[in-house]
Amino acid sequence: MTAPLVGFLGYGRMAQAISEGLDKSGLVPYKRQLASDVAEAMLEGFRERRGITVAPDNLKLAERSPIVIVAVKPHQVRGALGEIAEVLKDQLVISIAAGVTLATLGEFVPAGCSLVRVIPNLPALVGKGMTLMAAPPSTDKEDMDNARKIFSAVGDVMDIPEAMFNQGTAVSGSGPAYFFLVMEAMIRGAVRLGLGWDQARRLVVRTCEGAAAAALARPNQNLADLRDQVTSPGGTTAEGLLVLEEGAINALFHAALKAASDKGRELA
Repeated sequence: MTAPLVGFLGYGRMAQAISEGLDKSGLVPYKRQLASDVAEAMLEGFRERRGITVAPDNLKLAERSPIVIVAVKPHQVRGALGEIAEVLKDQLVISIAAGVTLATLGEFVPAGCSLVRVIPNLPALVGKGMTLMAAPPSTDKEDMDNARKIFSAVGDVMDIPEAMFNQGTAVSGSGPAYFFLVMEAMIRGAVRLGLGWDQARRLVVRTCEGAAAAALARPNQNLADLRDQVTSPGGTTAEGLLVLEEGAINALFHAALKAASDKGRELA
């Protein structure tokens, strides 16, 4: 994809991360990015540090941007899109707003535009995100590819039916919090065994990173097989796993994911 002009309607933390990823990847350098935001002082600071262009208002941003990334807060989406609807013609409009459906977005985006809805997650802030993506059947394939490339700049992208967004978000959107909780619990357990806080944190976080890298490197291998490679019969790992299994860890995670998915459906 040649570097088109990308406009960020809202330039909060996630938009800043996407903006940085686009620049680092060389896909869309800062000088080809526009942004608008109510926090004018913050935006001016990024203009000075990154060299992005600050749009005077949302209308000018939409007029000048072949790709518009809607990155305002969910409750602001209707107002922001309603404001720019009159100047939208054939742009690619990408929304990252949680809970705002394609049907709702379509009320404000003209038929001549392509529409894509994505849900990035927190690790996108460090280029390791997992983004869910969905679009109406009418969305142009090239526009879908462009949207996919944009979010590939901050991690991985998975196409998934919008009807499965609540389930997917329960995993990728909420999932980082679950892993942080597990890591925190392991760190506290390690400290109880006598390790220092810094030692425990480094051991746990690096071990988690390594386990994820090993799983990614073997996409066709069952995770149970990887676990067995760590687990010697009658050994220390087997003893620890028994405690977790007796604590019904599988059932707990199933219940947690279902609760998050149900809550997402309720909020939507």
